Amino acid sequence: MKKKILSAFLAVSMLETTALPVFATGKEEVVYVSAGSDGNTDSVYIVNSFDGGDITDYGEYSSVKLMNVDGSVEQKGDEITFSSPENQKVYYQGNMKNPEIPWIISIRYFLGGNELSPDEIAGKSGDVEIRINISENEKCKSDFYDNYALQCNFTLDTEIFKNIKADGATVANVGSKKQITYMVLAGRGLEKSITATANGFEMPSASINGIRMNLGIDIDYDGNISDLTDGAEKLDNGTKELYNGAVELNGGVSDLNDGIKKLRDGINTAQDGLSELNSKSSELKNGSSEIKNALVTIQSALSSVSGNTNQLEKLVSASSQIKSGIDSLCDGLGILKNSVGFEQYKNILAENGLDTDTLKSANEQAFQQITAQITELKSTLEQIQNIPQYAEQAENLTAQIVQLETITKLLSGNNAFIGGTESYLNNVSGAVEQLESGCNELKEKYAEFDSAVNSLASSLSDMLVNMSSLSDGINTLVSEYSKLDNGIIDYTDGVSKLYSGFKYINSGTEQLAKGGITLSDGTAELVSGTEKLSDGTGELRDRTSVIDTPATEELTNTLDCMTKDYKTISFASDKNKDVSSVQFVISTKAIEIPESEDTPTETEDKTTFRQKFLNLFRKD
Repeated sequence: MKKKILSAFLAVSMLETTALPVFATGKEEVVYVSAGSDGNTDSVYIVNSFDGGDITDYGEYSSVKLMNVDGSVEQKGDEITFSSPENQKVYYQGNMKNPEIPWIISIRYFLGGNELSPDEIAGKSGDVEIRINISENEKCKSDFYDNYALQCNFTLDTEIFKNIKADGATVANVGSKKQITYMVLAGRGLEKSITATANGFEMPSASINGIRMNLGIDIDYDGNISDLTDGAEKLDNGTKELYNGAVELNGGVSDLNDGIKKLRDGINTAQDGLSELNSKSSELKNGSSEIKNALVTIQSALSSVSGNTNQLEKLVSASSQIKSGIDSLCDGLGILKNSVGFEQYKNILAENGLDTDTLKSANEQAFQQITAQITELKSTLEQIQNIPQYAEQAENLTAQIVQLETITKLLSGNNAFIGGTESYLNNVSGAVEQLESGCNELKEKYAEFDSAVNSLASSLSDMLVNMSSLSDGINTLVSEYSKLDNGIIDYTDGVSKLYSGFKYINSGTEQLAKGGITLSDGTAELVSGTEKLSDGTGELRDRTSVIDTPATEELTNTLDCMTKDYKTISFASDKNKDVSSVQFVISTKAIEIPESEDTPTETEDKTTFRQKFLNLFRKD
């Protein structure tokens, strides 16, 4: 069955964004090439890896060494032998003699149209051009050039370079830097230019990675170009529908998240109210107990009342004590109202040297700075984490990122505590104000009651015969109020249990809110990814709409070259037979502005914010 040209073209399009090695079980070689800023090869060494055991390998090396196991290496001419533990991956490094890599790499630098050497252009400002030329090195007697693709990465700092243009490259933002990537197919060269306006020219090391590309498909061009164009159009339409659906999903998730936030805020408010109510339960029970005791006192006084006016005086005194207690309670609530509140709390902290507004602002600023640092560290980690010789640095960066993320959580929690304190104290202040209002109303009513008691006592001086009826009424009141007091105790116990159970509800809504944020982040990433996919399929649609037969034939020839059966050969020596993979890692020398010899030894402190921050947690 014939394979449609669309499948092949899509496979090639994918090469523009990714290059995956083919993993196998034999010997693996990673060829590390150190090059000058101009692309010329300075030195080459190979890291050879095996599954372990008694090893015999070949290579024209000036020196060799084991990298991850103890032991010695015997080198006789181009033969290298050593022993290592079975079933353990073993690595050894061989430094090559007079190596010739498959590619001739040339990087030239121009300022205002005039060519300068890398040393000359360092620190210069103006319109610059970087010309990259990659061609076949015929001195390298191997077929790597015809079977290996290259990924070339150049990085320009946007604080140094403006108006960056790189035709034919993929340009990505990595923090404050632009990462410029060229993909070079097997058997092809590269001739491109990067232009920009520089202010103090500096450029980090460029990386060029070579790897065997195997698409794993068969190509049989049947001349039906309409299948390609129709397929590209359908793919583009489908991708745009996917993007629109992702946008709608993201909007729905955003609405859901807003609802979850409102639910969480409502539950938090309810919990605050329950907390305040629960905290007042003891006051309610104590107050009811005091009223009951006062009524019992009145009951006791009336029970012993005879024709003697001393009993009436006790009644008046008891009522006066209750009135005095209510007055004291109202006065205390007035003082409490003026003392409770977030502003009073802030003033007390300020008197002790802590400005909460400044602390909150500093927390937010530190959070933003640390977040930016985390982004920069993650970017650096992403660039080096798959490079073996940077494993330790990658581990250190990972630990630093974890520490900084923990600190951001602490800063966020600190500000959340300040906000929660403000909300709580303001709610308490409002509750105290309501309590004071109720107390004043009670004070007013009891003043009337006390006046009635005094009036009654005055009247009873002449009507002691009616005291038995009053005593019966008080007895009934005491009996009924005991029932009310028991009800208040049951009510406050119920509030306490409700408050305890509500904590679990609040915890659940917090988890729901976190899940909503995670879902929102995921849908946002989905929108971003589908948008990029839509841009890519749109470009594919545009390109295939004008493709002609000669271009298709060239594409077919290229894919045929990349999908044919290929047996991996050793770069170190053709005597090595069982080779599963060979990779090339080429790094150029960075271009840096040389330090001035007149610079004093003691200069301004250039320690970065991250370093200063981490120093706070270090022990001498």
